[in-house]
Amino acid sequence: MSAAPDRRLRRQSTLDINSWTEIPCECGGMASKGAVKYKDYEIRGWICKKCKKEYIHPEDSLRISKLEALKKEHVKVKIRTVGQSLVITLPKEIAEVYDLEKGETVEFLPENFKKLRIALGD
Repeated sequence: MSAAPDRRLRRQSTLDINSWTEIPCECGGMASKGAVKYKDYEIRGWICKKCKKEYIHPEDSLRISKLEALKKEHVKVKIRTVGQSLVITLPKEIAEVYDLEKGETVEFLPENFKKLRIALGD
């Protein structure tokens, strides 16, 4: 029998950062949950009531880092066929950054003959 801890127990004992409505600030005040502006993104975070310092949610910080890396790579995929339809597959990295799952709907927004924008559903 293995001495490794049960995964279920580890999961239950971890803290859920998404449930934190306030966190302590360096100034001694408390930072409340709110939208934080970082670069061109509006993301989750906390803002100190006393000194106005902003703290970025670590999950959103990671997503921004991954998205910035993908922007530099210029991800390219080939168009395939499935039956009578043309199919564009999304690389795993794109799906993870945008938190996309099978069955979700996207909207195609034609801009010109060389550019097709994809809008994600809410």
